Amino acid sequence: GRPKAAAGMALRRAAGATLAAAVGAGGLCAYRYEHDDGFRRAVRLYSEVGPVVAHYRWVEAKHKYGPRWLVKREQQSDDAYLQLDERYSDQVVALLKDLKGMYTKYGQIGAGMTNTFSEAWTEKLRELEDAVPPQPLEVVMQTLREEFGKDPMEVFEYFEETPLGSASIGQVHRARLAGSHEPCCVKVQYPDSQRMFRED
Repeated sequence: GRPKAAAGMALRRAAGATLAAAVGAGGLCAYRYEHDDGFRRAVRLYSEVGPVVAHYRWVEAKHKYGPRWLVKREQQSDDAYLQLDERYSDQVVALLKDLKGMYTKYGQIGAGMTNTFSEAWTEKLRELEDAVPPQPLEVVMQTLREEFGKDPMEVFEYFEETPLGSASIGQVHRARLAGSHEPCCVKVQYPDSQRMFRED
């Protein structure tokens, strides 16, 4: 009768509202992925690191709740966590290098957390302190040109092309100021570093 018809109509409306919300959320996510670099980089991070975290949690649960014979057998072989560290540390650190910005900075902080991360992780994370892929020389020169308002070679008598090191927000080059015999180091901030930090 009427109660059943009313209940059916309410269910259909609820289903329609749920579907509309899902479509709307999906559309919003698609739009942000297309137009928001920070959102796109976050999606990439979580999609690649999420399975790594899940694998660690699975091993943790297996050791905590699994049968004793299974846990004992794994402990007698190579340590399960060490195997995970060796399997994933290269992959995750390479991702953090590529993402740059705050993600690289988080990795640098992690390198000092020796009471939290294993030696395999901290050793690998230390690469983020000075081994981030550098920007091309053209980008560096353009940044300096915008900063000084003139050709950088009017400011520097010598500017070494290969950086001494590169990190999350910039890189350092050996140079010598025009008219000076003293060498100096020039730290050049990446042109998109401020934007990336805001978006991250």
